[in-house]
Amino acid sequence: MYKRIKGKKFNRETGQRRAFMRALAANLITREKIETTKVRARQAASLVERMITKAKKNDLAAKKSLAAALPLAAARKLTETIAPRLKGRAGGYTRIINLGIRAKDGAPMAIVELLDRPAEEIAKTKAKNKKISGRKSKKEDSGNKKEI
Repeated sequence: MYKRIKGKKFNRETGQRRAFMRALAANLITREKIETTKVRARQAASLVERMITKAKKNDLAAKKSLAAALPLAAARKLTETIAPRLKGRAGGYTRIINLGIRAKDGAPMAIVELLDRPAEEIAKTKAKNKKISGRKSKKEDSGNKKEI
């Protein structure tokens, strides 16, 4: 019987699953935007939202708890930059954007990002995405042809 079981197992043993989710949460905190499968995105967003709520308390117990669950750099970034930025928000710190189906195996993909990201970081992400795409459209290529 189902009985409101929370979370997914990801076909892993308990220790592997915990390490996997901590690594996913640490990546989301340090990069503030990651691309992963839809199920992983939902689990990571849930975990990170609980951590942000804990970090907003900004007491010693919360800092120790976060330091035990995350790498030191991620815990420090969470308590010093992300939590103060989201101080006025009462929950809902992440956004999940569906991307569609991955071509290799048909897995539904999604982007998870933290809300209220600084404007310069968003600009960096857009510039990086432009660099990666790098392909020109057919309209741009047609104007560059040399006539012989």
